[in-house]
Amino acid sequence: MYSRDETTAPTTYDPRGAAAATGTGPTPPAFETVVVTGAGGGMGTAVVADLLARGYAVAALDLPEGDPWQGRRGPGEDIEALTMTAKATETGRLSYRSCSVTDGTQVASTLDEIAATMPPLLGLVNAAGALETGTVLETGEEQWHRVVGVNAMGVFLVTRETLRVMVSQCAQDPSNRRSLVTISSNSAVVPRAHMAAYAASKAAATHFTTSLGLESARYGVRANVVAPGTTLTNMVMGMWEGQDRSAQMVAGDPEAFKTGIPLGRVGRPEDVTGVVGFLLGESSRHMTMQVLAVDGGAAQH
Repeated sequence: MYSRDETTAPTTYDPRGAAAATGTGPTPPAFETVVVTGAGGGMGTAVVADLLARGYAVAALDLPEGDPWQGRRGPGEDIEALTMTAKATETGRLSYRSCSVTDGTQVASTLDEIAATMPPLLGLVNAAGALETGTVLETGEEQWHRVVGVNAMGVFLVTRETLRVMVSQCAQDPSNRRSLVTISSNSAVVPRAHMAAYAASKAAATHFTTSLGLESARYGVRANVVAPGTTLTNMVMGMWEGQDRSAQMVAGDPEAFKTGIPLGRVGRPEDVTGVVGFLLGESSRHMTMQVLAVDGGAAQH
C-alpha cells in the first residue's frame, strides 16, 4: 500500500481558516492555486493563460529547465497567452517548476514545495501528453512505455500527490470547490487506427480519473475529464508533419474508419480551456466523474 510520512505533510495552512484560529468563528477555506502539468505545451500554455485570466495562482509544471515561455513566439492568439504568462511570472502569481510527471519521487517533492510556498490548492489540470502514431505492428516497446508513462502513469502520480496535499490542507470541503481535471481524448472512447497506444493510454487516464472520483468525493474533491478531439496544437501539427490537414479531419476518412467533424472545423485550444475553467469553477460544484467531449461532435456518443 502506498503511504507517505505524515510528518512531512505541509503544515503552513490552517484548514479551519484564520477566523477560526483566532476564535471568531469558522470561515471557508480560500483555495487559490491550480497545478497545471504540460504547462509549456500548446494546450498547456493556453490553459495556464486562461486560468491566470480567471484570477487563479498557477503552479506550472513541465520538463524544460527554466522558463519554457522565454523568447517563444506562437501563432495568432498564442502571443496573448505568452504575454499573460510573462506578466504573471513578474507578479509571482505564476510559478514554474521543472518536473517529470513519470518520476514519483520528483512529483511528490514538487507538490510539497508548491504547498509550502503557494496559496492552498484549488485544483489540478493534467495537460501533459505524449503521442506516438503508427500501426500496432510498427509500435515498439519504448514507444508504448513513453506514451503510457506520460498519459497514464503521469496522471496517476500527479493526481495522487495533489489529492494528498489537498487532504492535508483541508480534510473536508463541504462546498466541493476543489477539482481534479484530466485532459484526455475522445480516442479514449472511440477506436482510432494508427493510434492504439495513445488511445489506450487516454482510456486508462479517463477511467482512473472517474474511478478516483468515487474516493475523492468524501473530501469534497471532484474529478472530471475533458475529452478533446482534433485540436490545433503543436502536438497535432507535428503529427501532420507541419501541414494543415484540417479539411481532411473535418471530412473524415472512411478507409481508416474515422468519422468527420459535424460542426465543420477542428478545435482550437480555447475551445478546451473554457470547459476546463468551468470544471474548476463554482458552476460545476455538483459535477464529478463526468467525461465532457469537446470535439465538434466527432465521437458522436
